[in-house]
This record gives sequence, C-alpha cells and structure tokens, in this order.
Amino acid sequence: MSETTFPIPSINFSRRVADATASVFGDSTLTLAVRQACERFDRDVANIHSGRGINALLIAIVGAKGQGKTWAARQFIRDEAIKSRLLSGDLQHDATTRLVWIGPVAPENLNPETEVYFPCQVTQLAQIDAGRAYVILDTPGMTDADALAASLAKEALSLAPIKLLVIARDQIRAACNMTIAHQIDGAVCIPVISSVEPEEIDAGEAVGSLAVDLRELLDQLRVMAPRCEITPVLLVPDFEVTGDEEASGQLFMGGILDRLSDLDLNELSRGSAREQRLQSANERLRREVARLIGDELPQLAEAVDQLNRETQQLPSRVLTSLLGSEVVLETGVRMRLRARLVADTALIWFPYRTVLGILNLTQGAWDRVMLALTGSVPSLFGALTSWARNIRQNRDFNNQVQDGIRQRTQQQVEERLQPLCDQFHRTVMKLRPREERSRETSVSTGMRLTGIDELQTRSQQIFEAVMERSATSSWMTQVYALVGMLIFWILMAGPVFVIYREYFETTYHVFSGQEAHLDHFPHPTPGLFFTSLLLSILPLAIYCMVILTWTLGRRKIRAVARQVVTQHEVAIEELQSSRVIRLQFEDDLLQQAEFLLNLQENRPVEHRV
Repeated sequence: MSETTFPIPSINFSRRVADATASVFGDSTLTLAVRQACERFDRDVANIHSGRGINALLIAIVGAKGQGKTWAARQFIRDEAIKSRLLSGDLQHDATTRLVWIGPVAPENLNPETEVYFPCQVTQLAQIDAGRAYVILDTPGMTDADALAASLAKEALSLAPIKLLVIARDQIRAACNMTIAHQIDGAVCIPVISSVEPEEIDAGEAVGSLAVDLRELLDQLRVMAPRCEITPVLLVPDFEVTGDEEASGQLFMGGILDRLSDLDLNELSRGSAREQRLQSANERLRREVARLIGDELPQLAEAVDQLNRETQQLPSRVLTSLLGSEVVLETGVRMRLRARLVADTALIWFPYRTVLGILNLTQGAWDRVMLALTGSVPSLFGALTSWARNIRQNRDFNNQVQDGIRQRTQQQVEERLQPLCDQFHRTVMKLRPREERSRETSVSTGMRLTGIDELQTRSQQIFEAVMERSATSSWMTQVYALVGMLIFWILMAGPVFVIYREYFETTYHVFSGQEAHLDHFPHPTPGLFFTSLLLSILPLAIYCMVILTWTLGRRKIRAVARQVVTQHEVAIEELQSSRVIRLQFEDDLLQQAEFLLNLQENRPVEHRV
C-alpha cells in the first residue's frame, strides 16, 4: 500500500470529501456539517480562481470588528468624497457590514444587498509600484454579531493575495486573530497593529510588553498559517492619544508602501501564488472535516485497520496453500521421477525398459501384475484399472504443475476475503443513523492477486529444476538397464540357443548335400516360448521393482518434495517483497473510509494498488 496524496485543490476534491462522508456516515447531521464545509470550500476555490473578475492587484483589509480596518482603507484614498462614505466605529450603525470594493475595476456579479462598489481612479489612490492599478477590499469584522456580516468576512478572506491583518493593540492576544490567520494561509500577510500607545514605540520599534506580545503573535501566525508570507509588523500610533490623525495616516501608508515594495507583485498575480492559496484552502477543508468527524475516527480507523491487517496477511495464507497437501505433492514427485527414469532408459535395453514402464504405470498394483503374468484374469483387470488410474493422476498432476496455482488462487482469495469485507461493512454501518443500519451489508467486491502468472511460471521452473537435480544420473540409469537386460537374456538364452542350434545344424545338412527332411527342423510349441518368457520376465520384473524402490525411496521423495516447497516459499517471498504479488480488490466503502482517515493529520493510510 502507498501513501495517499491529495490532488490539487478543486471542486472535485470537495465533492469527493462530501461523497466519502455520505458513503460512510449516511444521512446524518455530521454529513450535513461536512457538506456545508465543502460548500464554503467551493466558494473559496471559485474566489481564488476568478478573483471576482478583477484583473488588478487586490488588497483585502481583514480583522475582527472594531480594529480600525475601515480607517486603514481610507488612508489609500485621495478622493475625499469616497472617504466620507466609508463609515467606521464600534457602534452597529457605524460598523462595516458589507463588502466594500474601492478601485478602478468593479467586481463581477456584485450583490447590492451584501456588497458596495466605490469607483476610484488609479490617480485617486495612493501610488504603489509605478502607478500599478489595484483594488481595496474593506471587509466586515470576523467577530461581528451580525451573522451575515461575519459570514461575508470569512468568505472575503479567500479573495485577495495580499491581506492587511489589522489588530488593535489591546486585542493582540485575542483568539480570533488565530482563526483569521488560519483562513488567510497561503497569502501575503501584512500585520498592522493599530492604536498603539506612543510610549510603547521607540524609533518605530516595539518596546516593553508590546515587544513580547508581538513575538508571541508572530509565532502563532507562523504556526496557524505556515504557507503565509508574513512581513514585518507595522505599528500605528493611537491618534486619539497623540491628537494627530494625519501623522498616523502618513506613517501607516509609508509603512505599507515600504512593505509592498519588498514584494514581487507580478509574482502574486501569477499561477504559482494562486496554487499556494489553493493548497491552503485544501488544508483548511481537510482540518475542518477531520475535526467534524473526529469523534467517529477511532471506530472507523479500527474497522479499516482490521481489514488492512487481514488483507496484508491474506496473500501469504493463500499462496502457502496452493501447493496442495504433502501427500499429493510426494505422489506427484514420485510419479515424475519414475517417469523420468523410464524416459532416460535407452530403447536398446529391451525388455528392461518395457517392464520398467509397465511397473511405473501400474504402481500400487504390482502384486496384481505378478499374478496377471501367471494367467490370473481378475488380476489382469485390476492391473489395467490401476494403470488407468495412474495415467489420470499423472495427467492431473501435470496440469496442476502447469496451471494449478492460477486456477486455485482466485477461488481462495474470494473465499477468504469476502467474509472480511462483509464484517467491515457491518462495522461501518454502526456509524450511521439507526434507521440506516439495517441496509444490506453483503457486497460483491472485485478482488484478485496480481503476479500469479509470474508465480505459476516460477513454480513450473522450480519443479522442473528440482526434478532435473533429483533424477537418477544418466550413466547409472544405463548401468541399471544393462544389468536388467543381462538378467533377462541369460535366462531366455537357454531355450533360444537350443532351438537355433538345431535349426542351424539342419540348415547345414541341407546346404552340404546330406540327407535332410522338414521334420528335422525344430518345431517348438508356443507354450515353450511363453513359459520361457515368463520364467525370464519374472526375475527381471523383480529386479525392476527393486530398482524403482531403491532409487526412489520414501526418504528421497520426501526430501525432493521439501525442496519444492522451500523454493516455492522463497519465490513467493521474493515476489511479495518486490510487489509483483499483491492483493487488489475494489471496495468503494473501504476506499471512502480510507480517504476520510487520511484527512486526519499525520495519519499515513496505505492503499492496495
């Protein structure tokens, strides 16, 4: 199993999250919450891709309610008429409750109920980067009591590549700052600390407790927004204390322009910056979904891990049973080595090779063979039956060597894996609402072991190689054959020699002119030859039995079978370690569950390929 990686953030990703949650948890309140999170993600992705159609640099001013965001927006504007229309303050009628767009380009699909656009030419804005066109977005407070305003503020956080995070001096330690930082991850963040007491600023630097608070703030920002580029903090004196708002505004704009000049504004408009924000949106969705399903994760993880453990062990269990029983294997090895002994015996060794072949084909019925040689018809029938059975067993064993592993694997995988999948489905169903738990949990799962063809080829090669090494050597085979042939012909030579001697003598008399008659030629009866043949074959058959028993004894057969098994185990281990043999099965519910588990931070989840 390889570690799952998420695709580039897109609408498809959120759909997969929603579908996976619905598949695992059914129509529950948890699924509804995840769908709402996915819908917010979709809006963020759409905002990042489109930027609301604004083909200019977009700078968003974000923060909690009452931090001075609108005051900061007014400092960018030279047009007094527009400035006067930007209200700000802690009171509800003064606070910004809509998205306020200011600049030379209007956003697409402007909603008058929730947004307002103030057209402002480039010349009426503070000049940045040689008069570059840009748009200011003033957002409602994230902590606004108005739910719609707070929702608009959250949605706006995904729009701009540059965020001015405005925080009042007395709100530096507020928890909402970290929530905002989490939402702006992937963008450029310019922290602006407003309403700072003059005595806490020394030559533009923070002193005293302010310095400590700023260090903690920056540390927390880096933790909550690891992909965010954070510029140096800009400190703005409290003009209500100094009585000089204009000086505070000039100091603010000077600091903003300095920080913008250090940025590659062209790069922020390119695809790489957009991808960074998309990845951050992806991470936010992943964390939110992991939080939502956190209470159910232990049970889901236990169910998945149990199935994974079983499936990891399944290939070894299946493969070790593919060679069949030890008795069957030893029988097959014995048949193959005996057949090899007969095949290696040259044809000239007659009738030793013939008798050896008959005894090989009638193993297990040698007693009936011996009785059949004496003329017992029932024994002959029993010998023929054993011959047919041995032929069939030999054919079946050869088929097993060639295709047995391939044929048995799929059946064993299905028989062993299907109950595990059914148990997994029953466990996951318990996570659903009670009314959905009675649904059918038995499913048809596509499953197979890959690499079985390679194992089958290896198996055949192993078996043939072991047979080659274990077979009786060629020269010993011919020595056995020579001895067997001598046994037969020494016993058979007596009557044959007598008959041929009389035949040659009569033939000599005929050619020498001596008196000879036809009845002088020998007239052996068939019974004589048959009796002589039987008398000669019996010792030869006993000799062949001894050869077959001695050269292919039980100890040797067991040792050869053990070699076959050992080499198969080595081959199986090699193929598994190299991932040639691996379990593949398609179970949609398991894939969805693993996907959800992988949303949990720092949890590696592996998949069957």
